[in-house]
Amino acid sequence: MKIVRSADQPWTAALQRGAYHQRFKPLGDGRFRASLYELAPGKKSFPFHAHALTEEALYVLSGRAQVRSPEGLTPIGPGDYVAFPAGGPAHQLVNDGVEPLVYLGLSASQGFDLVEYPDTGKVGVAVGAPPTGRRFIFRLDQQADYFEGDKDAV
Repeated sequence: MKIVRSADQPWTAALQRGAYHQRFKPLGDGRFRASLYELAPGKKSFPFHAHALTEEALYVLSGRAQVRSPEGLTPIGPGDYVAFPAGGPAHQLVNDGVEPLVYLGLSASQGFDLVEYPDTGKVGVAVGAPPTGRRFIFRLDQQADYFEGDKDAV
C-alpha cells in the first residue's frame, strides 16, 4: 500500500507556454498514473490530442471549464467525471472561467503510446514515462518512405 498526502506535495509547473498554463502534484506513477492538476483561468490544458493506447479520465474537484472535442465544447464543473478512452476522439480542457479548475487526472498507460494532434497535423510516439521516457514528434505531411535510405532496397 502507498499513501500520498496531496497536501504535502508541492505544486510543479506543467505546461507553461502561451495559452497553456497549468501545474500539478504527482500522486501515483507506473501504469496507472494519477495527478492533481490546477488549470489557470483563460488557459488550456494540453494541445488538442487523441491517444491510441492510453486511457485518460478526470474528476473535477473545483472550478469550471469546457471540454473541447470534435463535437464542440461541453461545460464541466465540480463532481463531473470525464472519460477519454484509448482510440477515442481528440480532447482538450479550456478554462473559460474566472477561477482555477482543480481536477484529478488519471491515466492508464501501456508504457508506450501514439498520440495524434489534429490542430497541427502532427503525431507523437511516447516510450516509457517521465522523467526517463522519450517522446518523438513528427509532422504527418513529412513521412519518409519505408525503404528511404536503405541501400538493400534499391
